[in-house]
Amino acid sequence: MSDVAAQGDAARKLDDSSVTWIAAFARSAAICEAGLYEAYEAAEAAGDLEACDRMAAQVGHAHNPPLAASEGQRGAFTFARVGEQLAAGLKPIQWLVRNYVEVDSLALMFGDPGCGKSFAAIDLACCIATGTPWHTNKTSPGAVFYIAGEGQNGLMRRFAAWSQHNDIPLTGAPLFVGHRPAQLVNAGAAAEVANAVEEMQAASGQAPALIVVDTLARNFGGDENSQEDMGAFIANLDNFLRKSGEWDATVLVVHHSGHADKARGRGSSALKGAVDAEYSLTKDESGVVRMEATKMKDAEQPAPVAFRLDPITIDGVLDDEGQPVTSAVLSSVAHVLPARNGKVGRGRNQTIALSVLADLVDEHRVRLGNSGHSPDGARVTLDKWRERLVSKGIDRKRFYDLRNTLKAAGQIVVEFGDYVRLTDAERPI
Repeated sequence: MSDVAAQGDAARKLDDSSVTWIAAFARSAAICEAGLYEAYEAAEAAGDLEACDRMAAQVGHAHNPPLAASEGQRGAFTFARVGEQLAAGLKPIQWLVRNYVEVDSLALMFGDPGCGKSFAAIDLACCIATGTPWHTNKTSPGAVFYIAGEGQNGLMRRFAAWSQHNDIPLTGAPLFVGHRPAQLVNAGAAAEVANAVEEMQAASGQAPALIVVDTLARNFGGDENSQEDMGAFIANLDNFLRKSGEWDATVLVVHHSGHADKARGRGSSALKGAVDAEYSLTKDESGVVRMEATKMKDAEQPAPVAFRLDPITIDGVLDDEGQPVTSAVLSSVAHVLPARNGKVGRGRNQTIALSVLADLVDEHRVRLGNSGHSPDGARVTLDKWRERLVSKGIDRKRFYDLRNTLKAAGQIVVEFGDYVRLTDAERPI
């Protein structure tokens, strides 16, 4: 190659390089102007080029692949010897809610509309923000950020009801609610949420411990059935909200059940594959809400729990016609297993009868101050059970039919002296 040709080739390379850097500068300026610089930088350092593409497209600039990370740059990929890490000692599980929710994890809570899943999420959020045990399970207190998709007024009533019912003020608690939904399939939107969290963190001095996304449908912005969209949603939760190594926040997603398969969350199965913990919520005809773990990635399966949604009148609040304003709160009840295949079918009245019996057993244990292992702590009289059922609207004449049906199904035991208790199989957990 002649000197002239070589010089021309070098000039073309320089021109190409100049064009690349000019384009990169313009892109960077546009991203800064849009307030996305920190999000773009984080995605680039993490190697998430798809997120970079989306943010670049959002400001009208095509993405050019970033330069290779220099040695020691934040986000550079490295390896470490397993033996050295084992020698340093295994880290114990850090619980945000003992036995149920881990620190720095992705959790999912799903159920049908009206099953109480938002009440459960609010209950969890309030307990963590105030350091209150979650239904006797210890919590690690921390700041909570609640991304609500709809019903801001109703949400505030639920927070007020929780505070009144538990006699715990939320004034001053590090509990924050977003003012609108966030389309988290979009990296720019996720970065905007992260920036808002950082602002509140700077003001309160507390890093986020829990970020609640309620519901996925209202905070998604894509096709729930698309593996690609769900993958982007999960990546954005990890990169912008969870921030392992910096915030170590837990992200809880509230989701709807599948249309055909009620045993899983709606949409792409990529979500179930990504979560560390998954909980199914159901509500039976008697109003009992059951919450059961359907996945625990790195911990033992916790015991299922059950609640009752109790109505509550909010003190000092009236509607525009001067009528009291109400909401509801979750109260713990004994968990009674639903009917299993092969047993006598359980109808509405049978379900109510078992739920009422479990409540009476629980109340009796509290009065006696024991754990229920003694006979007296795990049984009540037939008369008390019958009267409570009558107060629930069950016809007094139907009581003995109910008793005999449940006894034949092996779900209760009637003992000498007209005492009744749940069988071992149906005993509250």
